[in-house]
Amino acid sequence: MKTRVHYPEETKWKVIEMKKTVIQIVQLWRNSELKMFPKLRHG
Repeated sequence: MKTRVHYPEETKWKVIEMKKTVIQIVQLWRNSELKMFPKLRHG
Protein backbone atom coordinates (compact mmCIF):
# COMPACT_ATOMS: atom_id res chain seq x y z
CA MET A 1 0.00 0.00 0.00
CA LYS A 2 2.87 2.36 0.77
CA THR A 3 4.35 1.81 -2.69
CA ARG A 4 1.17 3.24 -4.21
CA VAL A 5 1.82 6.51 -2.35
CA HIS A 6 5.56 6.70 -3.07
CA TYR A 7 5.56 5.37 -6.65
CA PRO A 8 2.23 6.20 -8.32
CA GLU A 9 3.70 5.95 -11.84
CA GLU A 10 5.24 2.54 -11.16
CA THR A 11 1.97 1.27 -9.71
CA LYS A 12 0.09 2.60 -12.74
CA TRP A 13 2.36 0.62 -15.08
CA LYS A 14 2.02 -2.49 -12.93
CA VAL A 15 -1.78 -2.21 -13.17
CA ILE A 16 -1.54 -1.81 -16.97
CA GLU A 17 0.69 -4.90 -17.20
CA MET A 18 -1.70 -6.86 -14.97
CA LYS A 19 -4.65 -5.85 -17.16
CA LYS A 20 -2.76 -6.97 -20.29
CA THR A 21 -2.02 -10.33 -18.67
CA VAL A 22 -5.63 -10.79 -17.56
CA ILE A 23 -6.88 -9.95 -21.07
CA GLN A 24 -4.47 -12.52 -22.56
CA ILE A 25 -5.65 -15.21 -20.11
CA VAL A 26 -9.31 -14.41 -20.84
CA GLN A 27 -8.68 -14.59 -24.59
CA LEU A 28 -6.91 -17.96 -24.24
CA TRP A 29 -9.72 -19.26 -22.03
CA ARG A 30 -12.37 -18.10 -24.52
CA ASN A 31 -10.49 -19.72 -27.40
CA SER A 32 -10.22 -23.05 -25.55
CA GLU A 33 -13.86 -22.74 -24.42
CA LEU A 34 -15.03 -22.25 -28.02
CA LYS A 35 -13.05 -25.35 -29.03
CA MET A 36 -14.42 -27.45 -26.15
CA PHE A 37 -18.11 -26.57 -25.92
CA PRO A 38 -19.29 -27.40 -29.48
CA LYS A 39 -17.95 -30.93 -28.91
CA LEU A 40 -19.89 -31.21 -25.64
CA ARG A 41 -23.11 -29.88 -27.22
CA HIS A 42 -22.99 -32.12 -30.30
CA GLY A 43 -21.58 -35.12 -28.47
